[in-house]
Amino acid sequence: MLIVAIWFSLIAQAYASSLSPGWYTASGRTIYVGVEHELPEPAANDFFDPASLHTGVLRATHDLWLRRSIFEQRHIIETPQGRLAFSLYSAGEQARATVILIHGNDPEAREMGFIIPYFVCNQINVISYDQRGVGQSAGNWFLNGPDQRADDVERIYDAMRTNPHVDSRRIGVWAFSNGGWTAPAVAAQRSLAFMILKSAPTETLAQNIDYEVEQQMRRHGAQAAAPEAVALWHAFERSLDGGVPWDETKRLYDRDAKQPWFKYSLMPDLGVSIPPPHAMIAGLRRFVTFDPTDALLRVSSTPTLALYGALDRNVDASDSAAHLRAYLSRAGNRDVTIRTFARAGHQLIVSKSGYNGDALQPQRFTRGYPQIMLTWLAQRGFTRAPKAP
Repeated sequence: MLIVAIWFSLIAQAYASSLSPGWYTASGRTIYVGVEHELPEPAANDFFDPASLHTGVLRATHDLWLRRSIFEQRHIIETPQGRLAFSLYSAGEQARATVILIHGNDPEAREMGFIIPYFVCNQINVISYDQRGVGQSAGNWFLNGPDQRADDVERIYDAMRTNPHVDSRRIGVWAFSNGGWTAPAVAAQRSLAFMILKSAPTETLAQNIDYEVEQQMRRHGAQAAAPEAVALWHAFERSLDGGVPWDETKRLYDRDAKQPWFKYSLMPDLGVSIPPPHAMIAGLRRFVTFDPTDALLRVSSTPTLALYGALDRNVDASDSAAHLRAYLSRAGNRDVTIRTFARAGHQLIVSKSGYNGDALQPQRFTRGYPQIMLTWLAQRGFTRAPKAP
């Protein structure tokens, strides 16, 4: 209860988004504080307390002392898809192992929260980028599939290999959720020193949509209509590939849109008309119709750590973990660690049901995360083992 009291004593009048990312102390406790920015929400500070595993938005400045700051180098490169903006975060002059953070399926800027100072303050430099169409990066993140996102990461990798802060032989990736499709595609094309996957799907994108739709329908008591919702998605996907006329998909859409369950089918969240504007179809096809099998079967030597929450309602954790192990084994990869946390959801936050927004309060990560990443990296010589909180 003391830990809870400390944090509630820090609740103050405003967001502390002006706090620089780094390692702080609060009432004698060590915490990592970062800036998180996902549109349309304003940027805000979030934190991680290694002792209590508490995390969330930090709304206070009282009694916070910066003990170790981090430095940011901002970069822009030109690519066939337009400019791509990113930053290198470091804590010293020497070249160090470096991790490129890969976004999930969200309009995120390069500010990805406490994870940046968490790595940097533990001897791992970080590269993080603005998602396409966010911040200073051109384009549209929503119309980029995993292959196009992998191309962006590869271009950042190539541009930063010669940076004096980056050890070119020790560049790895960290990927969350949808980024788990992107990371293996990068590993298949570049010599990665390591790959850390958090809640990464290994089914096809279409199969994952089926799982998400079924879980959302179940959450709202509409599971009896789940087959109809999935059938609508299948029609939409086949129309994108030219297998079903758009007139047929629109007929299904117009019929289903009148049903009370339709709002839970995730189809309204797509935010496009049926048929979509012609200029969007190619991008939607890249986004929706993707199979990671080929890329995974080419990850033959990249040390891989994969972390899953057993209650995940966005990714079928058990199926994805099994496929990941099978694919990488077939590829000949002998350094694969997979850990599934029993009471965690998609974010690896302790949850009652696994659905987003259903975390136990105060919000905290499952025991073992994120420390497991530093331990695993230390075992492979990339950093020192973390100290016990």
